[in-house]
Amino acid sequence: MMRSIIGMILCLAPLAGQAATLASTPLEPVYHALFSQRNDLAWQELLSLWPQLTSATQRTAWQQALDAVISGQCGNDLPVTAPAWLDHPTLVLVQRDIPLNRIYRVQLSGNSPRHDFQVSLTLPNGKEVMKAAETEYDPDGQFRLNSQDLGEALPAGVYHLTVRSGNDVWQQSLALQGSGGLDWIQRQGQKIHLQPPVTARACPSPWLEQTLLRRSDYEQVWWHKSDTLQRLAWPPRDDAAELWANVSVIRVEARGGLTLRMEHRLAGPMLTLQH
Repeated sequence: MMRSIIGMILCLAPLAGQAATLASTPLEPVYHALFSQRNDLAWQELLSLWPQLTSATQRTAWQQALDAVISGQCGNDLPVTAPAWLDHPTLVLVQRDIPLNRIYRVQLSGNSPRHDFQVSLTLPNGKEVMKAAETEYDPDGQFRLNSQDLGEALPAGVYHLTVRSGNDVWQQSLALQGSGGLDWIQRQGQKIHLQPPVTARACPSPWLEQTLLRRSDYEQVWWHKSDTLQRLAWPPRDDAAELWANVSVIRVEARGGLTLRMEHRLAGPMLTLQH
């Protein structure tokens, strides 16, 4: 991806014999950082320049530059550091397709001995999506909280995450591609068709997960993961009519010390997802 961006910029450079300079664009500092192989600087420029972009063309170029920044080390080299009291923070962007509806949701999870988190997540359009979220704490130290269901796609841009615990505050701006209109898994007639996303070589390959949940309390009763995107037939169940099924295609990147997980989930009554 970075090579394609550099090639595009070089096409805009002056004729041979003149000093090579980049074309005038708000993203010029990002391209300079990419040329210098300074992903950390490119990341900071992406964060600061986002509010200045005024056209769809500029925002598309911003997303392409973000892809280039991620492609080198899958985002593991970016200057995002979680505090000592928050281990393995993971931000999940979910597109959930259910019969006659499409829902978006954000989840934050991780590990911590603390049980007093207050979390805020502001989207690029200024909307706060975690205000009413209740944090669930497990005995083993894991925690998670979910945004409310959203009817609009999660946009690309700069997200602002704040986690408070006692007198400690972790604030982080995150450049994200967003999650909207994903087509990694689709119903085509009576069949489920997979079209996994293309990922950078440095990133893990996408994988598939299947779950069965009781519709009465959404307790998980069966789970399967396939690193090769091979879907299994559902196990025989006497209570099949009372179960909810999920089939998900998942990709993962990093934003430094934070894991970004994007999930396209197809969901519905188990008996309607048999093929």
